[in-house]
Amino acid sequence: MSRRPRLSALAVLGAALLSPAAPTAASAVSAVSAVSAVSAVSAAEGGVAWTVQTADNAQGSGRANFTYDVAPGDVLSDAMIVVNTGTEPLPLAVYAADAFTASSGEIDVLVDGTPSRGAGTWVAVASPPLTLAPGQSAEVPFTITVPADARPGDHAAGIVTSLSSTDASSTLSVDRRLGTRINLRVAGELAPAAAVAAVSARYEAAWNPFAAGRLVVQYAVENTGNTRLTGVETIETAGFGGGRSAPTRISEIIPGSTIEVEREIPAFSLGWITGSLSLAPEGVGLGAATLAPVTSDFSVAAVPWSLYVLLLALLGGVLAAVLLVLRARRRRVASLAE
Repeated sequence: MSRRPRLSALAVLGAALLSPAAPTAASAVSAVSAVSAVSAVSAAEGGVAWTVQTADNAQGSGRANFTYDVAPGDVLSDAMIVVNTGTEPLPLAVYAADAFTASSGEIDVLVDGTPSRGAGTWVAVASPPLTLAPGQSAEVPFTITVPADARPGDHAAGIVTSLSSTDASSTLSVDRRLGTRINLRVAGELAPAAAVAAVSARYEAAWNPFAAGRLVVQYAVENTGNTRLTGVETIETAGFGGGRSAPTRISEIIPGSTIEVEREIPAFSLGWITGSLSLAPEGVGLGAATLAPVTSDFSVAAVPWSLYVLLLALLGGVLAAVLLVLRARRRRVASLAE
């Protein structure tokens, strides 16, 4: 059975977000390791490599990605540049699709063939499939038509180049994708909002009885508002050995998406830990507000087994010593009585 794995957001869109001044690169990815970091590859690795970047035009130059402030009914045009930096002819499909935040916190786009229902449907790519000779480049024009009834706030899509192939040694289909994110903010009232759910905690005791164990806190954050969202999280524990973690920023969340977060902090315990998770959500972009912190309490059995074993061993040693002393005393008394 054929399978088409999708690349992670770092592989699909991340390089375009991290290097504003440089084009992003896609590499050949084996069927076994289809989800991997993006990097250029040499001819010895197959000779397949390409880059994408935003075009310099009236919309801007040196852009990290495509970002627009729009109003309902607006129509705008832009373009993406694709370059074959490898040593082999490069047949690429080009398409637009909805973007979302995966549960891991990475930005991803729908795979080709999965119907878009959001901003991906607003983007029309003018270029048919491309075939680029080594060293050849092409400009891929596209048009964005904002619906007249588009809701205010942030909408996300991606324009993607895709190279599909089948591993000769298996039936696994590999979809190597590289694209650039499209951020659209539709004029109107911004209403950032977040919901924290599924908060849980577990304790992992240390082998060293004098060392702190690990408290692992897991939770989910859903962006229930209409702007992109991030936030700062802190975890606080109470009682013996209690403390507070350093503030940690969570990944950016696209409206409608949910991420799953896991944090580890050192924790001392004598058997039970109580604490609280606090998240201060923040809207992303101009005009997006900081929200009131969302707090959720947790408690977990936290048995420091190695410490208990040591204490039992010490107690056993003390009891054994007391018994030996009492036995010796009884023998001494008995010998004197004789």
